[in-house]
Amino acid sequence: MARGNPLISRLSTEAQKNPYANQPLDYYDGAGRATTSQAPSPYAVPNPAVAQPGPQTADAEQLNRMYQAPSATPADTRRATLNDVVAKTLSLLGLVIVGAAVGWFVPGLGFLGGIVGLVVGLVVVFKRNVSPVLTMVYAVAEGLLLGAISGVFEAQYGGIVINAVLATVVVFIGMLMLYAKAGVRLSQRMVAILGIGMIAYLVFLVGNFVFGMITGSSMRDAEIFGIPLGIPLGLIVVAMAAISLIADFQNIDEALRAGVPEKESWRLAFGLIVTLVWLYIEILRLFSYFMRSDD
Repeated sequence: MARGNPLISRLSTEAQKNPYANQPLDYYDGAGRATTSQAPSPYAVPNPAVAQPGPQTADAEQLNRMYQAPSATPADTRRATLNDVVAKTLSLLGLVIVGAAVGWFVPGLGFLGGIVGLVVGLVVVFKRNVSPVLTMVYAVAEGLLLGAISGVFEAQYGGIVINAVLATVVVFIGMLMLYAKAGVRLSQRMVAILGIGMIAYLVFLVGNFVFGMITGSSMRDAEIFGIPLGIPLGLIVVAMAAISLIADFQNIDEALRAGVPEKESWRLAFGLIVTLVWLYIEILRLFSYFMRSDD
């Protein structure tokens, strides 16, 4: 299984344990719909339109699962679809844009948005049951932060924000086409390299933060053969974020095939938004090395 955004990867794995998923065509789910997978849910009932192969028996393990499983609800038996994930992603993206507009004109809210976004984001990641409200709060908070950051960059480099937004959209569409049309998938080797790269970059961010606190400057500005470190580093990190989109698409596809409940589409959308925000910030930072300052 691919490993891009850790949240989406974890959800895809946990989806395999969903007691309402993986019901065959000869069974109905709790909402009365015929299902399409292999192993029946403990709540599935025979579909009279399909011949049942011989006497139906259940082993001890199956009976134990049936008795121990919680009562099925419409939210549980309604499995997530790609349309659900797309709709939730667009909804969260809209909230990010609204928050960014506020943060642009009231940059002082950016710091608050960053703190709230970090805390709420961690809660969403580790909370067992998905909370649509929390994912929406995260989107608004992250928007406040992005708006404030974008305003600072725009004041120094006129036109950088629109260029970064367009570049982010182009990269997203390009990665989506590579996944959906060209059938690009990540190998286990590539996944391992991507994971190591993410950890290395996280270590760099922490080290650069400490370095900045001590010296008041950034290691990104250090020059190698006359080229700021931020340029090759930015190119590598943007490439990592773009590849992470492929991994996210792959993991979302696996989660949907595994049959996660419809409400989990909020968490899948949340994970994709996290990657998009990361991609935008890295593109914004990279472009700053190629644009003339307005100061």
